[in-house]
Amino acid sequence: MGWNIKSVMEQKLLFIKMWQSGDYTVTALCDRFNISRTTGHKLVKRFVREGEKCLVTNSKTPHSSPYRTPEKIENYIIKIRKKYPNWGARKLKVLLEEKYPKKNFPSETTINAILKRNNLITSKRRRIPKEGKLNPKFDPSQPNEIWSADYKGKFKIGNKRYCWPLTICDSNSRIILGIHCHYRPNYKSVKQAYIEVFRNYGLPQFMHTDNGTPFGSIRSPRRFSKLCYWLIDQDITPVFSDPASPQQNGRHERMHKDLKAYCRHRIQKTMSKQQNVMNDFIREYNNVRPHESLQMNKPINVHVVSERKYSEKIIPFEYPLHFKVIKVTTNGAARWGAYNWIFISRSATGRYMGTEEIGNGIWNVYYRNVLLGWIDEKAIRNSETYLHIHRIKV
Repeated sequence: MGWNIKSVMEQKLLFIKMWQSGDYTVTALCDRFNISRTTGHKLVKRFVREGEKCLVTNSKTPHSSPYRTPEKIENYIIKIRKKYPNWGARKLKVLLEEKYPKKNFPSETTINAILKRNNLITSKRRRIPKEGKLNPKFDPSQPNEIWSADYKGKFKIGNKRYCWPLTICDSNSRIILGIHCHYRPNYKSVKQAYIEVFRNYGLPQFMHTDNGTPFGSIRSPRRFSKLCYWLIDQDITPVFSDPASPQQNGRHERMHKDLKAYCRHRIQKTMSKQQNVMNDFIREYNNVRPHESLQMNKPINVHVVSERKYSEKIIPFEYPLHFKVIKVTTNGAARWGAYNWIFISRSATGRYMGTEEIGNGIWNVYYRNVLLGWIDEKAIRNSETYLHIHRIKV
């Protein structure tokens, strides 16, 4: 039976004062305060032995625990967390077990508790989840099936100029194939970075990007930019996320989060020194950091070099004999007959398109083996006519 009170200390003090007056027995006081006689006699004995200290409720926490993590193990955990401040308990546990194979390390839950107790975890505000679960649009089953590329947000370095880091990754193995620091995001810079990566790792089947410059152009057929036509020349098919849908390339965006955290306090004075920082991040991300999506393996152990090798010369492409071949001029259009034009895209300037009639005046328009769209020849009038290519949904 316990104390029926609002303040335990006040009731205990009143109990002792009334007992000290000598007007009440312990039994009578226990009935008045609605407690057992055992509890009353215990309080009196503690008061005689300890004085007013007995009025304070003692903590039931044990002074020691045989299951507590040893201090030496905690120091190992704290030390490696400070070295990798953005890594979670699961990754830290893998590294600790590799570095100290003879030591017994606690579970992930205990490691998180140790980090929180030492103020090494910052609490974050919970976000209200959206209805429904978004699934990635592209899910490769093997390395080199889909690579992804994107520019991480620009930031100023010590020379007061902006640095644009171009990142290229394999979507299956998560390996970072390259991070290239540029002063501006343009076709020439991205093409040169692609060539360097292609020479080292071979060619993918698809290149996944967003719709921003110079990767794509939402006004062009299939969103193809000048860079996309160059990729098709290498037998690589460009694919895109939907506009304003970065979650469709969530693996790449997750890597960008780690890159931002790593570089936040490592801003250098020159672009060459900043590139060295990016190279250090690549080595850590590929060779040291365990990845949950790879069953805590490392990308360097999963990825294999592509069997499709990069060719320094563009391999010529021949359209079937029944195709009608047209050339895109500098204004983005190709001549159709003597007086008419088909407008395709200025991004395709100088390239040869193949057109195939599929019946009733409808022609499919291809660049190499990629279908761009179709035109309706019946729309041609007597005077000079510009036919715009009809887009297809892919």
